[in-house]
Amino acid sequence: MAMRITTKMMQNTSLRNLNTNKALEAKLTNQLSTGKKIDRPSDDPVIAIRALRLNASLDKIEQYYGKNASDAESWLDLTSSAISTVNGILETDIKQNISRAKNTYQTYEQRQMIIESLKNAIDEIYSVGNADSAGRSIFTGYRTDLPLSFKADKTDRYTITQQLTNLDIDTVSFISTGMLKNINEGNFNTFDENQYKVSTNDIYRIRLAYSDIDIQAPEAGGATTSYSAYVNLGYMSNTITTVDGASLATPSFTAYVNIDTSERTDKAIISLAELSGGTLTTVAFGTVPAGSGAEIVNGKLKLSEGASVTVNGYVVKFQDGKVSVTSTKTQPQETVSVGYKKETDAEGKSTVAYDEKYQTSLKVDNFYPSSTSDAAYQSVMDNPDQITYVADTGELLLGKKIQERLSKLPNDAELRVSYDKTQWKKNDLDPIHYFYTEKEAPDGTGRTLKYNENFLRDPSASGKQIIEYDVGNNQSLRVNTTADEFLNHDIARDADEVYTMLEEYGVIDERYLTVEEMIKSDKYVGDDLTKLKQELEALGKARTMIGDKIAKRCDELLKDCDRYLKRGQVAETNCGARGKRLELIQNRLNMQQTSFEELVGNNEDADYSELVIQMKSIQMTYEAALSSISYVMQTSLLDFIR
Repeated sequence: MAMRITTKMMQNTSLRNLNTNKALEAKLTNQLSTGKKIDRPSDDPVIAIRALRLNASLDKIEQYYGKNASDAESWLDLTSSAISTVNGILETDIKQNISRAKNTYQTYEQRQMIIESLKNAIDEIYSVGNADSAGRSIFTGYRTDLPLSFKADKTDRYTITQQLTNLDIDTVSFISTGMLKNINEGNFNTFDENQYKVSTNDIYRIRLAYSDIDIQAPEAGGATTSYSAYVNLGYMSNTITTVDGASLATPSFTAYVNIDTSERTDKAIISLAELSGGTLTTVAFGTVPAGSGAEIVNGKLKLSEGASVTVNGYVVKFQDGKVSVTSTKTQPQETVSVGYKKETDAEGKSTVAYDEKYQTSLKVDNFYPSSTSDAAYQSVMDNPDQITYVADTGELLLGKKIQERLSKLPNDAELRVSYDKTQWKKNDLDPIHYFYTEKEAPDGTGRTLKYNENFLRDPSASGKQIIEYDVGNNQSLRVNTTADEFLNHDIARDADEVYTMLEEYGVIDERYLTVEEMIKSDKYVGDDLTKLKQELEALGKARTMIGDKIAKRCDELLKDCDRYLKRGQVAETNCGARGKRLELIQNRLNMQQTSFEELVGNNEDADYSELVIQMKSIQMTYEAALSSISYVMQTSLLDFIR
């Protein structure tokens, strides 16, 4: 059946088409003004979803390339520049001045020039260590808010634990000059020949990281405060642990001991073994007194809490959770102790958890505040079982037998030295960046702040605080270099030795010139003149020996400088390699950014030329439609009736 088309229907349809045409024109106008294909997701869901994914990827790339990589590049550039500066100072100032100290040290002016130049160079090296990037210290690991070295003098007590091996034991020449350093016109004729006898000797020592170490005054009664170092001998493993090393610490030298923890009771069970000819030999226990709280079980000594018994030359005591095994020998005193924690459950059953670690120690009972006296060095020459602690130089001097015992340890056996230091100078390296360190919190609460505790738990772990930047999806880049990789205490400690040797030479040289002037004055005759000539000869010999010592030691220090320089060059090379890798990453990120920007543009951006053509077409269509519709709108039903 035919459908009747009315004029009104034609008018409505024409207006609707006209509006549709106008809406399309508005859409094209909006695209031309925004440059985008869509104005809202509903315009084209496919384009919208693809745009979200592409823009998310582009945002990540912009974060990696525009921010992370840029910051990493700045950090690496500053690091490389600082390391290069340190290497340059080592290569020129430090090595040149040590060479001068070796060859030109005879006059006071020469010595002072060398000392002043070295001090300035050392200060500059450690100042460079405080380099920062945007306020963050670049060589201090995660502690970017703290400088590497102190920026001013301070007097805070730090307890430092330095972890060493027997490879850190070295040999230094000691020139014994008796009373020669004190000769003057008033006392020259009071000395006998033995008091100005000159000799040279090799001394074994452990040089600590710092000089001017604290030393405590003797306690009431005249006993020296126990204060020194210890060597940790290892970890307990399984149920039986065998000590396989030696130890430095207060208050004793270690006995070689097996600790049997297989029975978890409140009794201590130990087996003693004694060092004999470099081998371990079992000590056969005899009998123990009845009622002593001790018994022998299968060759092992079992003690109840509070028991003390002497067996085969050892006093063994178990009290307050500590087993102490002390040799009755006078030199060296030998002890070992194991702590435990006792817990009792609701049923009254006791269990004992032993310390994960136990430690043994080597007694240090000789303390000298200054190295200016020959007595400190003479003490280990006179007593091969002696360890002497010298505060101002930060040295542990070892007697021959002590050195031999320690040298028999494996090279990776840890020698752990603990000491206090309160007096700090500007540019001293802060120990919290290098060692396990304790110090009192500055807030006055009495809390103890502890740094680098992981060093004690596992000495083999580097404990490095590595800072990495994300520079790509699942890709990171290390940007920091820790201070220990290129800068340590040895550089300044070597310079300290140069100062000490030059000053030692200066004192003897001054005494030599004084005695020489006394002889030339013709005021002295007879025995006085003879004694002066003998003393002048001894001073000349001492001066020659110290000069030889300076030359020999400076040769060694120059080799050490080469080692420090090589380490610095490795650090600089590693930093440069990271920079090169970052450069490659930046190039790739740049290419990715360009590609994704193009993809985003292709997905979202409108084609202006096509839009202009469509716009012109729509406008022409609209005008034609408007013309035809105006005719339709003018026609009504009456026009047909007429």
